[in-house]
Amino acid sequence: MRVSLSGDPVVAHRVLNVTDYFNPIDCRSLGIIRTTLMEMRKGEILQVMGNRFQQREIAAWTRKFSHRIVKIEDDDGLVKIYIEKGGPE
Repeated sequence: MRVSLSGDPVVAHRVLNVTDYFNPIDCRSLGIIRTTLMEMRKGEILQVMGNRFQQREIAAWTRKFSHRIVKIEDDDGLVKIYIEKGGPE
């Protein structure tokens, strides 16, 4: 599945809200994202809802593990990050 970066809507296969898991000490939200992506197939899109602080952690983690951020929406501090699963199927 290809996703347009032109501002078109992105269709997510799964949605995950990690706003309640923000803790700069233990990064619990990254573990939850990792587990969810493991259950998905390569090319599927995961929409992650978090806050602006989590956005930086999630973006760095996504690059490190060969996933791709296809879109980020920021609505008054609630951030929606659309991650395309990369790596092996």
